[in-house]
Amino acid sequence: MNNKSGRRSFQERLESFVSKIRTDILNGSRQAGSYLPSESTLAKQFQLSNKSVRKGLEQLVEEGLIVKIDRVGSMVTDAVQEKIRINFGCNPTLSSDFLLDDLLTEFHRLNPGIHVNPISLNNFEHVQSALEMMESGFLDVVTFNSLQFQEMVERGIHQMLDPLENHEELYPITLEAFRHEEQLYAYPISFSPVVLCYNRAHFEEANLTEPDSYWTWNDLIHAAEKLSEARGRHSVYFVPASENRYSVFLLQGGLHIVEDDLKRRTLGPQTAHSLKVYSKLVNNHTIFPKYLAGDHDDATIPLFKQGQVSMVLTSYFNLNQLRHSPLDYDVSPLPTLERRDPQKSLLITIGTGIVASSKVKDAARKLVEFLVSTEAQTVIRQRTVSIPAKKQIAEMQVTNELNRPSRYLMYRELLPTFFYHRELGIPIKVLRRFNRSLNAYWSNMIDEQTLLDELGKWYSEANAPAQVFN
Repeated sequence: MNNKSGRRSFQERLESFVSKIRTDILNGSRQAGSYLPSESTLAKQFQLSNKSVRKGLEQLVEEGLIVKIDRVGSMVTDAVQEKIRINFGCNPTLSSDFLLDDLLTEFHRLNPGIHVNPISLNNFEHVQSALEMMESGFLDVVTFNSLQFQEMVERGIHQMLDPLENHEELYPITLEAFRHEEQLYAYPISFSPVVLCYNRAHFEEANLTEPDSYWTWNDLIHAAEKLSEARGRHSVYFVPASENRYSVFLLQGGLHIVEDDLKRRTLGPQTAHSLKVYSKLVNNHTIFPKYLAGDHDDATIPLFKQGQVSMVLTSYFNLNQLRHSPLDYDVSPLPTLERRDPQKSLLITIGTGIVASSKVKDAARKLVEFLVSTEAQTVIRQRTVSIPAKKQIAEMQVTNELNRPSRYLMYRELLPTFFYHRELGIPIKVLRRFNRSLNAYWSNMIDEQTLLDELGKWYSEANAPAQVFN
């Protein structure tokens, strides 16, 4: 195990060395005509052997960034000034979601005349941040997830992207995330359903059978109570305020506004039931912690990894935090509201599109097409726990030693049960108002009837027709 960890550490140091020198050259910190430090100096600085430094320098030679002059050293080339530069707006989490840094390193190797400059977009205001940069002409390529694309469509921002041709090798359901009025605006790179992740050892210790597709949320709550009793601590967690978590319950219950016999608008019985089940779970503080582990969904996994909880709602993206962990875990489909209800889970897809105003469109297209190429998708499949969007690559067998769940390929049989946020039938701005009301309800600041009345009001603003019942 130590040798394997050592190999990973060596590879990370080598990639860090190449990336640092490359960045210094491309941003002008190392000028054309200047020389790099000696191999022995670089070896000491980056904790590598001279042989490894030479290997890294050879890569930089192949990329056209330096030339090696016998008995003199490694000189930065004039060709650097001629490189095409792509400004790539992206979420900082993509480095862990599907090793974006590694993918860009490979892209640079294959396209030495192009340099990609990753630009982090505001994590909380991703769409607004992207809009401002596109309007200023600062972005050539931009990434976004399915929910963010829905917001872009609702605000008309999708028109700032170049339409793309269909890509038949990608999962059709991932393409649908970025299609509007029959036109495709982004290629999906990776996707994930929201799943239930659980600690197998904890279930065995509590003498409980592992979750399966027959589970309801009441079954989960019952198992959580047994786990908490056996272990003396909380047993289940996710971020209640996350749009990728509470929306699951709204999706499963259906989102319907109704009028009673007094013409009062409120939410329908099934919607109300789904919210009661959610409240029953997150407000049971014997099994569910009162505190938040953080504002983001990826903050849930550290609690799980440390054994503080036994079950979490999560995505395959977040499971990358476990890929080098010895933890014995697995995944299962989400529970249903009732025993005979059809399976339903939320799908999150990440894609990338070309900014229509880009002055380097040919280079931008090369990057977008590379990210769904066999080479890039294979990196995602082999070196992460994320699911590539390219079907053939996603379903191939891999034999490396990442800690993946044994049910990794479970998603293939569940594809018909996956839905996007837009299936709720309400605009993003209304969904976010739901968020505020739901938070007040789960915090016991408002009662159930007030919640239903408020949600009915917000939903009415979406011009949804009421279903009359008596």
